[in-house]
Amino acid sequence: MVLAGGFGTRLWPLSRKGMPKQFLDFNNDGSTLLSKTVGIMKGIVPQENIIVSTNLDFYEDVCKQLPDLNPTQVLREPVMKGTAPSLALAAYHIRDLNPEANVVVVPSDLVIMDEAPFAEVVGRGLEFVKNHDGILTVGIKPTRPETRFGYIQIDDDRVIDGMYGVRTFTEKPEDSFAKLFVDSGEFYWNSGILMWNVNSFIGITRTCLPEISAQFDRIFDTLHNRDSRRNLLYAVYEALPRISVDYGLLEKTDKVFMAPGSFRWNDIESWDLLYDYCSKDENGNVVGMYNSQVYNCHNSMFLCNKEKKLVVIDDLSDFLVVDTDDVLVICRRDKETDFKKYINDSILKYGEKYT
Repeated sequence: MVLAGGFGTRLWPLSRKGMPKQFLDFNNDGSTLLSKTVGIMKGIVPQENIIVSTNLDFYEDVCKQLPDLNPTQVLREPVMKGTAPSLALAAYHIRDLNPEANVVVVPSDLVIMDEAPFAEVVGRGLEFVKNHDGILTVGIKPTRPETRFGYIQIDDDRVIDGMYGVRTFTEKPEDSFAKLFVDSGEFYWNSGILMWNVNSFIGITRTCLPEISAQFDRIFDTLHNRDSRRNLLYAVYEALPRISVDYGLLEKTDKVFMAPGSFRWNDIESWDLLYDYCSKDENGNVVGMYNSQVYNCHNSMFLCNKEKKLVVIDDLSDFLVVDTDDVLVICRRDKETDFKKYINDSILKYGEKYT
């Protein structure tokens, strides 16, 4: 299952509510984060076993970008309620298709640079969740103290078939803590990849989030007509709590394990991480523009989505320039933490017009 329902406002103004980052072609190579992720998964599981989870607003975008998938493989969440409800909905849906299914969940903005070791981890992980009750995460051995990623702390005293028990999850720590985490050898970067058996996941949801599982039990166990299910789902989904799978399940259960991964990985959650991901010229510039002339610039990022515009830039280093149809942002690359301020100020001044 590929998650493709988020808004991705951290990459504003390129990523917007109406066209978030998973649908964008950042390298101007004809592929998007979503299509690349699905392409990788096609090499691991049969194409007919791929399900893309999105919301009603993005259903047509997903179908357009993934014409090889049957539209029935696109699961539509009625309202955005976070990853816990969306994964629970997917688990019940997949259980209908295969009552013993084992599932790998990958975010659509995940960047995998080494596909063979990634496929190996997924293969071992699916075999693990087939035979063990629990949720399996994938951790990446950190190569540096990194404050932009989440961390998983392993339990060396609880190891089953090469998979570690999980002690704690920590979101984006400060520099000092990130260094301690890396030096300890007990922490891994949290890739956001999950694996589980549908029955195990539903059982954990019933324990940790009974208010959510009760509604899905009511829909999937008592109704067998697809239209009746859809109508009831739309009626009750709005009332579900908004909660992530991290807070709702992973931090509440002792049935979480971690598979160590050795593949190169990136999580496109910020402009700086996007810069790391994108192709660069000989001067370290990301020039994601159709027509451009760049002079005396270094380690900068220039993005423009207008095919007919010629962009000329001279003598900028360590800058970020993003030009869209209705927003132009020019700032230093180290100012990316100010983007929340830029967005909030634009909302205060202009409403939702530029979001």
